[in-house]
Amino acid sequence: MSYRALSHLHIIPKGQTVTSEYYVEVILKQSLIPSMLRTRDSGTILERKLLLERSKAIFQQDGAPAHTSKRSQEWLKNNMPGFWTKDIWPPNTPDLNPIENLLAILQAKLDSMERATNLKMLEKQLILAWKEISPETLEKLIAGMPSRINKCLKLNGDYIGK
Repeated sequence: MSYRALSHLHIIPKGQTVTSEYYVEVILKQSLIPSMLRTRDSGTILERKLLLERSKAIFQQDGAPAHTSKRSQEWLKNNMPGFWTKDIWPPNTPDLNPIENLLAILQAKLDSMERATNLKMLEKQLILAWKEISPETLEKLIAGMPSRINKCLKLNGDYIGK
């Protein structure tokens, strides 16, 4: 996700374990990179550029083993400007990651739909709900980052804002 667009939703096939190899070869190379290379300035959130200036972006991820593996960390350092290694982002801070808020919004959209009775129906609902996320929602989630960071710093005694 970015403040202006989303990558396509990648649904992990049933029975697939997300190893560092799967993460790099399938999720990053086949899903993320094509999304990062979009050139359209307009269109749906799944069509437009993820970023206006890739060099100013921060690529952040959680502490999942596939994300923190040596292979994944090396690939991201070499291919993703603005990548924050596992040593930069503080552990156990899901409230600072805007994707967690986005996933809560996605869950609320799913909850408002007819309950899926099979995996195929759930996949269709996930994709539909993902497409319905508005650009304004993305902007608000990203714009709220400084406030969320300052709240955490304040709780830790390191508050730097007004």
